[in-house]
Amino acid sequence: MLLKQTITTLFVLFLLTSCASHAPRTFVETSNEAGAWKSIYLHDNYGFFANKNQEVWQRAIDVLSEKYDLEMLDRASGYIRTGWKSTLATGTDKYRHRIIIKMQGNFWQTAKLKAEAQWWNDSRQVWVEGYDAAILEEIYKELQGRLGTSL
Repeated sequence: MLLKQTITTLFVLFLLTSCASHAPRTFVETSNEAGAWKSIYLHDNYGFFANKNQEVWQRAIDVLSEKYDLEMLDRASGYIRTGWKSTLATGTDKYRHRIIIKMQGNFWQTAKLKAEAQWWNDSRQVWVEGYDAAILEEIYKELQGRLGTSL
């Protein structure tokens, strides 16, 4: 009888904790602006006659389109934003992220990169704004390798 009660109690606790919504450990909540910006210093090794902005643009599109749906593209201003992507393995929409890139300067010298994340807090019934440090670092390394200077 005691064993049956213990198993039942453990099962109920498991159900309660599995239904609770927790942000991943890599989620960083921000209070004033969602996301965190990182800079990629763009290299100039595109050849004498190559259009640097066009080459940078195409490389950025190639990297992002491998993993994301591109939602907004403005080549004239150098702005790229992906659509929201659900991150959790369960496929639920309780945690999602997107990537934003802004090119800086007339002959783009720098690309500003931001990874916004949102986590649905079940208890407060709101989206909590922030960024995912692991996703930001992953996409930064990919773009730095394709677009950036050697540091």
